[in-house]
Amino acid sequence: MSSSLFTRVGRDTRYVLLGFPLALLSFVLVLAGLAVGAGTSVLFVGLALLSATLVAARGLAHVDRIRLSDLYGHPVVRLPYRGAPQGAGLLRSLLNPLTCARTWLDALHPLLRLPVSLVTFAVAVTWWALALGGLLYPLWGWSLYFIPGYTDVGSFVLPEYPVLATLAVHMVGGALFALTLPAVLRVLAQAESTLARALLLAPEGTGVRVLSAPGPKDPSAPASGSGQRLRRHRFVSTR
Repeated sequence: MSSSLFTRVGRDTRYVLLGFPLALLSFVLVLAGLAVGAGTSVLFVGLALLSATLVAARGLAHVDRIRLSDLYGHPVVRLPYRGAPQGAGLLRSLLNPLTCARTWLDALHPLLRLPVSLVTFAVAVTWWALALGGLLYPLWGWSLYFIPGYTDVGSFVLPEYPVLATLAVHMVGGALFALTLPAVLRVLAQAESTLARALLLAPEGTGVRVLSAPGPKDPSAPASGSGQRLRRHRFVSTR
């Protein structure tokens, strides 16, 4: 049980804390590429830049799918991208990403996720800092008394024993934040991953959190029509 809890806290923390820098990088790259490409779209170079930006968005989306796989501990599934028609020329192949709706969803994700990632990152860092700061107060709290004019909280809680009262307040506060940390991180990771699942993964069935890649089929079993239509691709965690 404790091992599973620590594993979950580690996954949630990794997902949330890495999410903000990746979200910021993705937002800048995609927004700049789309803005410049749209502004020069009357020229061929603008269309080429838009297409290149969408290809970059595909790569960023792939990174996020790997992160989702790591978060849930399962493979995740996406629908295939629209490929260029057979026999398409160089120009048609170059501009093909512009005609793929799924690629545009990949580009939309960085534009929508930044505010969510900023909030979840700030809350996660604050919760971790308060939990560790309170529990480790005996190791660093003494340094506060070297600050001129510093008055500890214990002077207001228990004036007769201010140092002891300050230690108790910080330790109890740190313990409370530490006890609620797993639940808070779970909520933050779910809030950030919900948007990614909606835009980057194949549609999910009712009650399914993350679609697992299909296992090997019995050759004698009839092929599923829905499976043929989806032609799902597997994304396996790199862990």
